[in-house]
Amino acid sequence: MRLTAALVVPVLVASLGVPTAAVAAPVPDPLAKATSESTLRWKDCGGESLRRVECAVLTVPRDWGNPDSGTYRIAVGRIPAAVTPSRGVLFFNPGGPGSAGLTALDFVSRRLPDGVRDSFDLVTFDPRGVGQSQPKLKNCATTDLQLPPTGRVDWEAVTAEYLDAVGADLQQCFALNQNDAEFVGSWQVIRDIDALRRALGVEKINFWGMSYGTNLGRAYAQQFPQRVRALVLDGAITPTPTIGDYAREHIWDDITAIQTMLGAFGPKAKRAYRTVMSYLENQTLADEDGDELTRWDVVAYLSGNAAYQSSWGKTKKELIEIYGAVRKKRGLNRLLANRIRADVISTRAEESSPVFNFVNCSDMHDRPSSQVLAGAAEQAAKVGGTPLGLFPLDEGTQCAGLPPLGNALPPLAGVLRLSTPPVIVNSIGDNRTPWLGARETANAFTGSSMVTYAGTQHVTYGGTSECVDAAVTPYLLNLARPPRSVACPLVYP
Repeated sequence: MRLTAALVVPVLVASLGVPTAAVAAPVPDPLAKATSESTLRWKDCGGESLRRVECAVLTVPRDWGNPDSGTYRIAVGRIPAAVTPSRGVLFFNPGGPGSAGLTALDFVSRRLPDGVRDSFDLVTFDPRGVGQSQPKLKNCATTDLQLPPTGRVDWEAVTAEYLDAVGADLQQCFALNQNDAEFVGSWQVIRDIDALRRALGVEKINFWGMSYGTNLGRAYAQQFPQRVRALVLDGAITPTPTIGDYAREHIWDDITAIQTMLGAFGPKAKRAYRTVMSYLENQTLADEDGDELTRWDVVAYLSGNAAYQSSWGKTKKELIEIYGAVRKKRGLNRLLANRIRADVISTRAEESSPVFNFVNCSDMHDRPSSQVLAGAAEQAAKVGGTPLGLFPLDEGTQCAGLPPLGNALPPLAGVLRLSTPPVIVNSIGDNRTPWLGARETANAFTGSSMVTYAGTQHVTYGGTSECVDAAVTPYLLNLARPPRSVACPLVYP
């Protein structure tokens, strides 16, 4: 069960789509000029979803710390700029860890403002262990935690049980993938990015990191600051991430996202939420077939949909429908109950793939104790209600039973100066990458700009807010830095 993982690509397809803002005519940028011809062999990718995309393969060392360790083949895709000469290369990573760049490339291209899409070669890749790239990791079994449907929860007992179950699953998964597990972390991936830059024959890159992709963008800028022309970190992770911090963030961020969404819905929705959750504390809600819907299902559904504002319309309607079933003491419509269950399952889509765990367990080497996690879960339950306690527990157990894998990703504990400071974008109510972590990231770069969107949308540039687009687009095109602090109002979808 991974209810809080930031898997960006599938939900981006449903979450963006506002008309793009007008932009200035593109001007070639001498800082992005080619240093040599590309050494990649481009060809048509084939397939309807990749009809505009060119594909190539980049060969990299299995372990950048040991060049004689063998090689991996990394799948690369691009959509060439529409103008000649272009401004250079715009990389993006769609998050996860575990999201494939190639399958997102056509969609992301269509959502970019015209001036950006036309001016840059848009380039991405499937990171190690993802999509068409090597290594090909074996999928792993996972065990769902059986939580009490109603009543009091003993968080110490639940945490101990969950740690044991997840630890056993991950140890078995590691045994299946032990030849590759320690070589898929971000320490390796940022060096793959620089190898791709060299293979493309460009001196500097522009990088748009989304969600977990902000980890890659930040770490790449640390390691190769002279190779960055422009850096956009959208849905930004703290520059000093630890698994323990991930767990503690969820004491507040999920209830903040839900309440921000309910505030936009209005007083009837707030009342409906209070009534439904109070009811579910003491009894379950059956659908027309007699199948139960519990407090855990409803909160996971609301938390997941809060993060992507294109889901708000149906979420409001369905919350009011649940409220009506509770008030009238009747069975819930089976179609609605099934949609809620399907939404919850979709947030766990990557749990059968070990990439999420192996990357995070390479990047972060701390392993929170059962006592720490139980304390965070109990506090979250007190802050937002019993089912909110699951989120810090779920986040904090993602490396249970695993040793530190590979090389940890160095935190950005000091201050980094880039030739052009980055732009950091985050929603105030984002429960995938909380705003305070993004603010810490902005503080870690000299002269950075912080663009704050007054909603919950996770990854905002390119569709949710014209205000956000107006701050980021001129920066990418002309290195025109927005003000140090930009506040963008909520756009109700």
